[in-house]
Amino acid sequence: MPILKRFEAVEVNIPNGSTNTRFFFPDQPQLRSAMIQAIQLYTPGTLSATPNTGSTMVTEADLKKSFLTLYSGDLQLIYNAPLFAFNNIISSATPNPYNNSLPEIDNMVISWTKSYISLSSAAGTTNCSYAFGVYYSL
Repeated sequence: MPILKRFEAVEVNIPNGSTNTRFFFPDQPQLRSAMIQAIQLYTPGTLSATPNTGSTMVTEADLKKSFLTLYSGDLQLIYNAPLFAFNNIISSATPNPYNNSLPEIDNMVISWTKSYISLSSAAGTTNCSYAFGVYYSL
């Protein structure tokens, strides 16, 4: 786990009734030129609501079929990484198969509006949000 120098909570919304399987990150002006150290996924077992908007969390069933793609400029650096690989918090009696330390993202500058979360099939629950913690330096 990196030393906490700077941290930002980030959310990605699944709109009510959506049948899409790709959800882009909203613009993150405070992180546009930040060097990302790590990204942490929060689950419904960790938080009861998202930190920025108080939205309902994406269900664990939908998290298990979610994948992360990150861009830096026009370069796709991470493609379809299982979202649970970014979760290191045990929050239930059943251990998470991806329980580990957070992947190190070595000073990547992320193009947030090009980066997205994809699902293998439409989300079973809508009107909810993914919640992340982003550790960074400037």
